[in-house]
Amino acid sequence: MITIFMASLGCAKNLVDAETMLGETLGDEFALAVSPDAADVVIINTCGFIQDARDEARAVIGEYLQVKARRPHLKVVATGCWAERDPDTVMAEFPALDAVWGLGIPSALADAIRALGPTPGRAGIGEACGPREGARLVTTLPSFAYLRLSDGCDNRCHYCAIPLIRGGLRSREPGAILDEARSLEQQGARELVLISQDTTAYGNDLNHPGVGLAALVRDILEAVRIPRIRILYAHPAHLDDEVMALLKSEPRLCRYLDLPIQHIADGVLKNMNRGYAGDRVREIIERLSGDDFTLRTTILAGFPGETEDDFRQALHLVESGAFRHVGAFAYSPEPGTPAFSMPNPVPAEVAAERRDAILAAQAAIAFARLDSRVGGV
Repeated sequence: MITIFMASLGCAKNLVDAETMLGETLGDEFALAVSPDAADVVIINTCGFIQDARDEARAVIGEYLQVKARRPHLKVVATGCWAERDPDTVMAEFPALDAVWGLGIPSALADAIRALGPTPGRAGIGEACGPREGARLVTTLPSFAYLRLSDGCDNRCHYCAIPLIRGGLRSREPGAILDEARSLEQQGARELVLISQDTTAYGNDLNHPGVGLAALVRDILEAVRIPRIRILYAHPAHLDDEVMALLKSEPRLCRYLDLPIQHIADGVLKNMNRGYAGDRVREIIERLSGDDFTLRTTILAGFPGETEDDFRQALHLVESGAFRHVGAFAYSPEPGTPAFSMPNPVPAEVAAERRDAILAAQAAIAFARLDSRVGGV
């Protein structure tokens, strides 16, 4: 029996990849280890989206290689987005790794583990992949599970490396999604969280009449009795009237939407290639806002060319209380993206200050909202 310990970093899509790898592999020959000290193989499913994510992956790889130093027979492998994007760097920085596997590995994980030998190797790099079908070992709390609708992205935002890593949009067939929704219901899920790089672009590549997010959500609601369906990663340019109407009217849809606006200043949005202007963001906020509806967003601070006035526009939007939750990130220059060579870069320390100001503004709003509920039911 070969025991596997999996560490998955980054987003929910990466977690589903890890669950698929385990689900397709565990069985008579392979079992799950509860810790790296009890494992024969440690697999680190890395994120490579921005520099902070790669730094986290470096720290985690280093941690498990220290375990390997104590247990020389332990095999330690890096896979996932960073391994797919830059395998040579991963191998050069960590020569003690036993292998570096790209995103093409999940369907052949068992064979790849069996093939691990004394010489570090590469597998699954640059192969067409995903979204995978098949068994999953769901690792979230029993109350909810992620349901992936597609992989890859066609948006080509100028700061984003995802298309360089995962390629263009590849939507799953509706029947496969519904089958998985039923399976997750049988496993006890009480909430399905619909995820993709751009959930609102679902079906754009399928060329099937009537296939899109709104139609799929209706089919899921009909196929399962799960009481809560949540939608993440809605692109403002692709969020249509039909989906917004469903969010406001369908009782089993969570009154919640993750709407990563990235910015509000028109010039910055244009330079980012986001495909919408600030007024579109304001329109969506106005249509969905209300005491019973929660909007979460992400804002990118310090994009090349962002002026102090541009930043102030984003800060004032946050200060207005438009969002219940806000994530903010300082711009990370990613080689291979159009933004990498754009003029007028914002100094890294200024980008970090702007990020911190946005987070501080949202923290004040969150604490005030919580204070207002003290003593309530």
